[in-house]
Amino acid sequence: MKIAIAGAGPAGSYLGALLSGKHEVEIFEGQVQERFTSICGWATAYGGARDLLKKIGLNFDDYILHRGREMSVSAFDSVYRISAPELVTFDKPKMLRDIAKGLKVNYGSFVRTGDLEGKYDMVIDATGPYRRLLGPTENPTDMILPTFQWLVKYKELPFDDFYIEPFNSFSGYLWYFPLGDHEAFVGAGDVWKKHQSRVEDFLKRYPPTERIRTMGKPIRVAAPRSVFPHRKGRVVGVGEAIGTVYPILGEGILPSMYAAEMLSDSLKDLDSYQRQILSKFSAYDLSYDYIRRKMSHTDNFFNSFIPAVRIFLWFKRNFMITGVNPSLWETFKVLRPRMKN
Repeated sequence: MKIAIAGAGPAGSYLGALLSGKHEVEIFEGQVQERFTSICGWATAYGGARDLLKKIGLNFDDYILHRGREMSVSAFDSVYRISAPELVTFDKPKMLRDIAKGLKVNYGSFVRTGDLEGKYDMVIDATGPYRRLLGPTENPTDMILPTFQWLVKYKELPFDDFYIEPFNSFSGYLWYFPLGDHEAFVGAGDVWKKHQSRVEDFLKRYPPTERIRTMGKPIRVAAPRSVFPHRKGRVVGVGEAIGTVYPILGEGILPSMYAAEMLSDSLKDLDSYQRQILSKFSAYDLSYDYIRRKMSHTDNFFNSFIPAVRIFLWFKRNFMITGVNPSLWETFKVLRPRMKN
């Protein structure tokens, strides 16, 4: 097949690598090659990333910047230290460039609906929150979270490991992710658009030696069932474009790569691909519904307590994907399920 992929992020580049040698693949990336980067916190789970990269001949250890031990979560006037044995930060731009080596990548090519469909057998929309080829979602519950972060340098680090501050409104959270060499990302995402002020408040409390640069982009926190359509004509979505960001953590790197793997195995049966997406990421829909009820103050004992238990069980089974391993008590303290009506 002759396949075009729009976007060279985790979903697009990994899919291109999986399909290389089996199909004629061409990637279109809007960023120019000299300034190609990835605007996010560069954090993911070690075990999951290691296993995925091994399939395309790369060693994830080559990209590690910081290996985590625990994550401090400051929520509701308390600090909880959650075990995070698999959580790492890594050089994501370098990893993406290495994944794309040997592939035909057209950097600086900004594509829109109609640009590619008539020239390829299949066109993949891997443009994340923008859905440049699939177009807007049909569901009014789709949710895009604006984010902003500083790359900063400290003489003495305020925290030597991961630190986050979930907002009481469940509208987002602030993060501090160490990157090694006394550098860190300090950022926040907030549905109510108070993310930049949250970052500034943190940097006033913990002033860095140097503010190196800012970056920001929206992320989609809506789960797959709120991000239809996943397909339109010859265009097929993958990754964040169809909702593969875990709503509670805001992590979409590994999930997007898993979605790419599903698509690579199901090119001849796209109905099967969609069924796999909805099944694999059903826990994301559960978490997304939980957060939306919290934000709208429509939660009660029946629609929050049992889902919180299910979210905890999902974390226990999938810490190789999330990187964190909270106890039931820690999960309840952060999620705050209603214990009674």
